[in-house]
Amino acid sequence: MTVTVALVDDHTLVRQAVARLIEDEPGLMVAGQAGSAAEAFALLEQGLPDVVVVDVSLPDGDGLSLVTALRSRSDRLGIVVLTMHSDDHTLIAALEAGASGLVVKTAPSEAVITAIRRAAETPSTFSADGLATALRRHGSGPQLTRRELDVLELLARGLAVSVVAKQLYLSESTVKTHIKRIYDKLGARTRAGAVMAAVRIGLVRPEDVRD
Repeated sequence: MTVTVALVDDHTLVRQAVARLIEDEPGLMVAGQAGSAAEAFALLEQGLPDVVVVDVSLPDGDGLSLVTALRSRSDRLGIVVLTMHSDDHTLIAALEAGASGLVVKTAPSEAVITAIRRAAETPSTFSADGLATALRRHGSGPQLTRRELDVLELLARGLAVSVVAKQLYLSESTVKTHIKRIYDKLGARTRAGAVMAAVRIGLVRPEDVRD
């Protein structure tokens, strides 16, 4: 199944470069291009693609405001923010706007393709390099301790409590206490719910999750 992608960037050379990159990939196709938010809305009135790649800086507004508007239209739309800004504020703002992921323009081309494919598969899951660190630095989102993060990582890999305890040299009762605290901080009631919440905010990478 072909994934259709719309590109929104006011720099024609950037759009063309990303378009060529996408067209060279099997299963991906450029569905349209826009140089402004207004052009993007006009383009998307013709039908939503599977993924929209959006620049943060647009001539007629903030790209993140466009992300918010797009997300309000559909929960199934993949939205990738492609930007020159690598600061914590932009990263967290993209997460809060409802983007599926963020890639800086200095990243390897493979990172752009990976972000597009991931956004198409799991549009409601945000992925970006450095997100967990940014959240901890700015006190945004749940604050897990180092040991809780260790436990969470092993839970995401599908390991049983007894195995987690052995790998971390902890008692099972201590691991269960950590798990309860993780659930409380992530607002989860089950392991699956905790892992999904952790993936959403970047504490766990989707590729590290095992059944």
